[in-house]
Amino acid sequence: MKRCIKSFIVVTAVLSVYLLPNELFAWGQTGHRAVAEVAEHHLNKKAKKAIEEILGDSAYLPIVSTWMDDIKSDKKYAFMSPWHYFNIDKGQKFEDVERNPKGDILKGIDDMTKVLEDENSTKTQKARAIKILTHLIGDLHQPFHVGHKSDLGGNKVKVTWFGKPSNIHRVWDSDMIGSKGLSYTELAKFCDTATKEEVAKLQSATPKDMMFESHELCTKFYQEVGEGKLGYRYIYDNYHVVERRIMEAGVRLAGILNKALG
Repeated sequence: MKRCIKSFIVVTAVLSVYLLPNELFAWGQTGHRAVAEVAEHHLNKKAKKAIEEILGDSAYLPIVSTWMDDIKSDKKYAFMSPWHYFNIDKGQKFEDVERNPKGDILKGIDDMTKVLEDENSTKTQKARAIKILTHLIGDLHQPFHVGHKSDLGGNKVKVTWFGKPSNIHRVWDSDMIGSKGLSYTELAKFCDTATKEEVAKLQSATPKDMMFESHELCTKFYQEVGEGKLGYRYIYDNYHVVERRIMEAGVRLAGILNKALG
């Protein structure tokens, strides 16, 4: 069953490159699945076994990686909406940020990690925690998920992408990834280049460390928008950052799951 599901996702991901508009090639589809695929390669045996027991036939991280986006239209999950990001406005320090009382990406990651580590958590609670963590670790590594509150993480920063209207958040969410026409497995294969030493170093980072990395990158990319006419040169200059962040997210997701479930 699991093999059939994997094959179906690969086929649909490849077809979607040709059949769907660029807006759908978000970190929330191809990118998120690539993050999850990288994580699959770095899970230890205990974590893999635990995930199989918890998720059953869906025990393949790319399957569940987009769950948090899939349920956005369901009002009962509306409380999770602020969990996808952490806003730091221009010139603001982390210590001065007024945390959202409804939660944010750091709190979501912390809460779900605790659920996995708690022996008293039910299988249902752990299954949801795996789905949420798989998604949020990916989101945390997209620079503009730690963007300015004033422009909704770059969503209000209008640019053109090969002459068509877009915004800088979408460029990083989907436009650059979509321009490559890769399936998530191909993207993951290109990204997953970390050495054992690098894996250990990456997995030593805390979610707050990951957040600061994205904020630093985001600050740089805000400054480099210029006139906002983006295309081939922008891909040439920045696509390696997309690959790097997907790799880092996947390796770190595996580290979190290994520690919580291993």
